[in-house]
Amino acid sequence: MKSALISSNDSDRLILLFAGWGMDSRPFVSLRRPGYDIAVVWDYRDLTFDASLTAPYREVCVVAWSLGVVAAGILMPQIGSKVTRFLAVNGTFTPIDDERGIPQAVFNGTHDGLDERSLRKFYRRMAGSASLFAAFAATMPERPVDELKEELRSFVGRTVPGDVRKPDLAVVGMNDAIFPPANQLKAWENIPVVRTDDTHLPDFSALLDTYIIDKDVMSKRFGQRRSSYDGAAEVQSAIVGRLIQALSECGILSRAADVLEVGCGTGLLSWRLDRQLSPEAQFTLWDIVGESPLSGPRRSFCCCDAELAVHDLPADSLDLICSASTVQWFNSPAAFFKECKRVLRPGGVLAVSTFCRGNIAEVEQSTGVSLPVFTADEWIASLPAGMREIFRLECSDTLIFNTPAEVFRHLSRTGVNSLAASDSGAVLRRALKSYPLDCEGRAPLTYRSIIFLFVKE
Repeated sequence: MKSALISSNDSDRLILLFAGWGMDSRPFVSLRRPGYDIAVVWDYRDLTFDASLTAPYREVCVVAWSLGVVAAGILMPQIGSKVTRFLAVNGTFTPIDDERGIPQAVFNGTHDGLDERSLRKFYRRMAGSASLFAAFAATMPERPVDELKEELRSFVGRTVPGDVRKPDLAVVGMNDAIFPPANQLKAWENIPVVRTDDTHLPDFSALLDTYIIDKDVMSKRFGQRRSSYDGAAEVQSAIVGRLIQALSECGILSRAADVLEVGCGTGLLSWRLDRQLSPEAQFTLWDIVGESPLSGPRRSFCCCDAELAVHDLPADSLDLICSASTVQWFNSPAAFFKECKRVLRPGGVLAVSTFCRGNIAEVEQSTGVSLPVFTADEWIASLPAGMREIFRLECSDTLIFNTPAEVFRHLSRTGVNSLAASDSGAVLRRALKSYPLDCEGRAPLTYRSIIFLFVKE
């Protein structure tokens, strides 16, 4: 297996891209993602992983494409606990399979007839259109056909162990002419799936922008809006009230000795928890930016990335973990929840509020941009085994503004900016013209949230 670091800005976060069959680093050299270094691996004839590739980084996001999904699955245990997001794109864990991968006859035909002419034809089918193929051809891989044939043959009989970590999200191009979309959907029945109009060759820049959270930009935006957040976050405040009520009714607040809040922000949840927790309880607050909203004995604050910091907590050390309107910003909520289960004591409670697919749908409709959150069922399915559900509440809250411009000012005051930085001005201008209005000409904004409580058995 070969690798290359194609983008470096001295970050402590890495995007590790597992390329598809027949690739090298050339098609990916222009990829960039603020806040991350990017490395590409390819040539899967030998699946020996170079651990030095990920050693300098605190966080690794794995993006696996095509047959690279198989390689990523097999190597996932070696990459280790640094992995937050694991994204599968137009591939499955079963590379040669009539129902969940590339059909056997198609695989055999590609292998047996491989030469320079058929390889170019494969690349053309992979791209799907003349314009996409022309763009791909400008940085086409430079590898000999006999090497590619050997690489293809190496996938015969390869399997991903059943207990390996599954992708957090599968992106399925419904115009994929290499991995049949129906086979991908069947293979990923039990994980969240996003369907796109892509061919087998996706827009990798768009993928990284959409599915890899730019944590530096996110923390900067929230930091800049701390002074305006509480005044604008009326829905988030209402959600906190519902979360506190659920916690009060389950009885955990009076008996919790060690409590962690993840994403405390300005303290909407922190203050209410503090009033109901025992003064003797150890209450620790985490946020990626800012300072503690609380002070006092046995109240402490840590400015950290919770997805990484949770790995440093000892097992069976907490009675309650709370988080309000935060985990939707994580690269891998499922991996975070798994760690929460590890650090909770038996009988401990994980209490989370977050947002569901369809949240602020009016903004998505007018901009074409959205945060890739889950459905309610997908959120629940992301919880690890050994956690029993004791409460669930799905809510819809609609705010009404006089104009679309007021909607976007409201979002800005809470630190939520769903527009891509590269073209936000142009997107906003289009959004102001196409924003859906109600029958009175006003601009609604609908939040869709879910609150769930789980107890560790």
